Amino acid sequence: MPFLTHLSPSTTTSSLRERLSSNPTTLIVATASFNPACRPLLSQLAALEKEYMWGGSLHDCCGPQDKPIVWIVETDKSDELEEVAVELGLGEIPSYQIYKRGVLVDSSSKAGTRVTIDGIQERLKRAAAAANKSNNSSCCQAAPTENSCCPLPKGVNSNAAVCCPDGDKDAPSDPSTILRLVQQSYANTVNKSNGGGCCVSVNPELLGYSQEQIDSASGANLGLGCGNPMSFANIGEGETVVDLGSGAGVDCFLASEKVGQGGQVIGVDMTPDMIYTARRHASERKCRNVDFRLGEIEHLPIADSTVDCVISNCVINLSPDKQQVFREIYRILKPGGRVAISDVVIRPSKIIPNRLKTAEALAC
Repeated sequence: MPFLTHLSPSTTTSSLRERLSSNPTTLIVATASFNPACRPLLSQLAALEKEYMWGGSLHDCCGPQDKPIVWIVETDKSDELEEVAVELGLGEIPSYQIYKRGVLVDSSSKAGTRVTIDGIQERLKRAAAAANKSNNSSCCQAAPTENSCCPLPKGVNSNAAVCCPDGDKDAPSDPSTILRLVQQSYANTVNKSNGGGCCVSVNPELLGYSQEQIDSASGANLGLGCGNPMSFANIGEGETVVDLGSGAGVDCFLASEKVGQGGQVIGVDMTPDMIYTARRHASERKCRNVDFRLGEIEHLPIADSTVDCVISNCVINLSPDKQQVFREIYRILKPGGRVAISDVVIRPSKIIPNRLKTAEALAC
């Protein structure tokens, strides 16, 4: 069996679990081509086998430390692989899990740090050490236990602003860490796990949605926005619309009614759990003109100059590289294209002028 395998696009979770039980150690890594961190990580994983040879960092007095089989789940290669990642709990990109005979023993969410090849090696060492201890081996040390309820990056205490309202001076500044925490929070929200995400659900009427819109998007509106971009997007029939951070799909479904069967709506979200939920809603609604794509708003999976209107609802403020987001918006818009953005901004010690205090101005 090869050391590293890219899983087939038709792989299912049930078939994967059957194969897991027959492997002493399996490392599963979720990746996507749109994430810049994944390409070097894949190259490093391919070279990892050398570390299990004599003289390598994963070969010690115990011999090769439980050399794993490595499976790569390329989440943007097929809907099936996206579903595999979501169902296994690999909601972040990149992320990983370590299994022993089909039993999950460690993961990147437990590690609570940005996914790197060094971090993966360290977790593999710990898993091997724990296994050696359970087998009464005196050669290798046991891995320390971890009981944290909320995985956080190194150096970030439990009062960090990313999860709690206090301690903003301890909030992470690394872009990859910020994206990972945002992604994890929204995955918790849509899955209603770990107490939900950081955002509080708001009555959509307070955000400017009409009762008709609320009824139309029933089930897809998680109340996580800060306005209603559809109220001033002026979307017309036959247009192509892109929603940045589409979540469960509320604004996409409202836009689909405006563009009609001759138009197209594309929702982009970096959280596989959200994409999975939105696609389920689309299937239930039989929406043929809506397409949900896994991707980051800093690296949109959309061709140049193909979009009439870009909408977004309280998402761009979460990006660690907002200039890159607007560069991407400009890239995908057709000449004369437009944006309709509901979001929040803060300018310390600045007063918002009256001309910007109208409902429409505040929404964008």
